[in-house]
Amino acid sequence: MPAHNEEGYIGATLEHLAALDYPDQRYEVLVVENGSSDRTLDVARRFECGNVRVFASDARGVSAAKNAGAEQASPDGDWVVFLDADTLLKANFLTELESLLRNARTPLSVGTSSVRPIEGGRVARAWFAYYDLAHRLGKGSYAIQIARRSMLSLVRFDEALVMGEDTRFIKDACAQGDFFFLPTDTVLTSTRRFEQVGYWRLFLRWSVVAVLPPRLQRAFGYEIIR
Repeated sequence: MPAHNEEGYIGATLEHLAALDYPDQRYEVLVVENGSSDRTLDVARRFECGNVRVFASDARGVSAAKNAGAEQASPDGDWVVFLDADTLLKANFLTELESLLRNARTPLSVGTSSVRPIEGGRVARAWFAYYDLAHRLGKGSYAIQIARRSMLSLVRFDEALVMGEDTRFIKDACAQGDFFFLPTDTVLTSTRRFEQVGYWRLFLRWSVVAVLPPRLQRAFGYEIIR
């Protein structure tokens, strides 16, 4: 979990991760705090024990934080879930994910899940339903990416990208196996960016960035919203 200035959200995220209905010895939580100016690191360290580890990294940017987390992941793990710090997982998420992975008929390398909005009412639910469909058909993601652990020595997040890094990662990972989509109601995320920037504005920006070559994608970034 990359975390930059997320003191208002990361506590709830870690509370949900601690409450997963899954054996503690079979999953770990890695928080990579990178350059926060608020109390993100202090809040995260309150949860540090057992299978929860927190790292302060000098690396800047979400891609660098995700790569740093992947490097710290246990070599005994089969899969890595990259999760935004404002995204909540319900108790049975890992059980549903394990069932999908165990019953896969082809070699899988990377995937995502459906995502529900925490706030926002009917408008937010309609937009998120659209994005679920777009991600399922177009091999994209929002708030969560799931990757085979053994593949991460070959595929990394592009640290030059601030926007579209997840799409590039998924595209590169698909060279190592198939993409999958987990339909579930166990993943919920904040709508703060949509509410402050606007659904249509984000849609247009993401659509443009998605079709640009990487050298042009590097010119785009996100406004900081907290």
